[in-house]
Amino acid sequence: MRRVEITPRPNWRERLDEVGFSFYDLESEGGRPYWSESAAYVFRMPEIELLEQATAELFARCMDAVEFVVRQGRFDEFGIPERFHELVRASWDDDDPTVYGRFDLAYDGDGTVKLLEFNADTPTSLVETAAAQWQWLEEQTARGVLPAEADQFNGLHELLIEQWEHVRTARWGLAPGARLHLASLHDTGDGELIVEDFDTVAYMAETASAAGFDPKLIFMEDVRWSVDDATFLDADDEPIRRIFKLYPWEWMLAEQFGGFLPASRGATQWVEPAWKLLLSNKQLLVVLWELFPGHPNLLPAFASADALAGCAHVAKPRLGREGANVRLMDASGVVIASAEGAYGDEGFVYQERARFAPIPGKTAVIGSWIVGETPAGIDLRETSGPITGDLAEFVPHYIEPDHTQEAS
Repeated sequence: MRRVEITPRPNWRERLDEVGFSFYDLESEGGRPYWSESAAYVFRMPEIELLEQATAELFARCMDAVEFVVRQGRFDEFGIPERFHELVRASWDDDDPTVYGRFDLAYDGDGTVKLLEFNADTPTSLVETAAAQWQWLEEQTARGVLPAEADQFNGLHELLIEQWEHVRTARWGLAPGARLHLASLHDTGDGELIVEDFDTVAYMAETASAAGFDPKLIFMEDVRWSVDDATFLDADDEPIRRIFKLYPWEWMLAEQFGGFLPASRGATQWVEPAWKLLLSNKQLLVVLWELFPGHPNLLPAFASADALAGCAHVAKPRLGREGANVRLMDASGVVIASAEGAYGDEGFVYQERARFAPIPGKTAVIGSWIVGETPAGIDLRETSGPITGDLAEFVPHYIEPDHTQEAS
């Protein structure tokens, strides 16, 4: 794995608009755009195979962890209120279908892949991974900027369509044309559309449509519970029977309608399912290490920092996002880096610090996607500091051809 400078496409903004990716100019580190194609990360095929194998292995171990937590009834550790324990248990026991998730991985460039966390409920960077960086690969290859036989670990688009079709037919037994609601949060109180979330949900609707669903885009603000009909309704009073939501489950539990979620099981199917509450919480890292101590893809993780005394480690809020409220400590426990945010009241977990590939001036986190149970592709976000936060830049990647590897 290495980072190389690349000549950007002269009309890259217009080209990204073509694939439904419109938030490329969100301000990132140093005031630069979020999307960065002045560089690229280059992989060799054995490295891609290593990442693919690690992703499949981690997903399998995560399924073991959910089974363990459900059977042991350890929901309190995850901050799940008691009245929702049965909802999570029933969702798991009934095998409510999942569509996708994204592991954040640390790769040291020398054969070691470690799990940082699992974005299992509401992973973003979807449209830029599946559509934008693939378009970049094809066009830069055609222009001769990349090697003619360059490839990319990116089957995300096709696998999403296949998984949605599997959910529609094998899991829900629905004919083509079945309605699927897809929801995101419109704004955070300022009235301004959250473009990143909207574009992500619009792209997911495209894949669901290709799989035979009739998608309807809505906003979470418009979802309400009808006591008379005993079901959720959208703004048009249409019953919500099946819904993909880019909205965290822990927020849903706290909504005014949260108390009706257990009663909705027979009327509304949610994707991602309620059992993802156990995977989108960083308490998962503690349980994984408890079950599989010494696993080559896991970092030691505990509910107390005392267990990592004398070791450089990271404090992560259990429900934090985009690096918010993360603290990095050296071996003596001194904080050497931290990020502000609104998380932490839910408690922290403590994880040994990971080693990253020695990219000069950059920390690159690999997002490795899982669709159903299949590793589906990767993305990379880079920062100049040790914490990957909301100012990280998205950088595309490619796999160099075998003959290029032999020549180098």
